[in-house]
Amino acid sequence: MTNHPLDHAHHRRHSPAAERNAAPILAQLQRLLPLQGSALEIASGTGQHAAHFATGLPGWRWQPTDADPQALASIDAWCNGLDNVRPALHLDVLVEARDSPSGKLPEKVDAIYCANMLHISPWETCAALML
Repeated sequence: MTNHPLDHAHHRRHSPAAERNAAPILAQLQRLLPLQGSALEIASGTGQHAAHFATGLPGWRWQPTDADPQALASIDAWCNGLDNVRPALHLDVLVEARDSPSGKLPEKVDAIYCANMLHISPWETCAALML
């Protein structure tokens, strides 16, 4: 088995919105963030943002997560071959736990990114994210 990106392309989900807004969001992240750090992405969805941001922020270590276990394969497919992206982890913010079923969350991060969740989730999810 190889780690060539095309080997995993059939697992990639696609979001037109993520495709449209990835570049403008990356431009702001590049403006606001230091050159190096670690980021935890909550609700990574398809994985398009994680892949785009990790490419545009090579000094950053990216940890994508999602509550939907089926999204994890898509995230990993988009990020395959990117050395600064850890394998996607299952994370449901409504379930308080440091260890996810698919691996351990980072103990410390420099930034938390969440763009794919709050506008489509119940209020309890927003409150749990802030705790």
